[in-house]
Amino acid sequence: RFLRRELPEEWPLERLAQGFGVSTDVVRRVLRSRGCPSPRRRLRQDQRALSAAATAPPPARGAGDGREVRAPDGTLLYRLPRGWGGPGPGAQ
Repeated sequence: RFLRRELPEEWPLERLAQGFGVSTDVVRRVLRSRGCPSPRRRLRQDQRALSAAATAPPPARGAGDGREVRAPDGTLLYRLPRGWGGPGPGAQ
């Protein structure tokens, strides 16, 4: 929902479905639903995304600053906001 809400041009239904490994019907249902994960579940999901970003293989030369989350095939799923996962610019 966040990706679709913040960057709708970059995240059409087909790209969301491919990135999360589900059908476009599933993406449609999730976007239409009003349910929201509990704070505990949301925290777990965020921690998983951050650990996936931290354990991902190093990006190719010039390919970002460690805050990108990629699918197993290497396609970019999303970039984490500043202050989330990864050293960010200017870190040592």
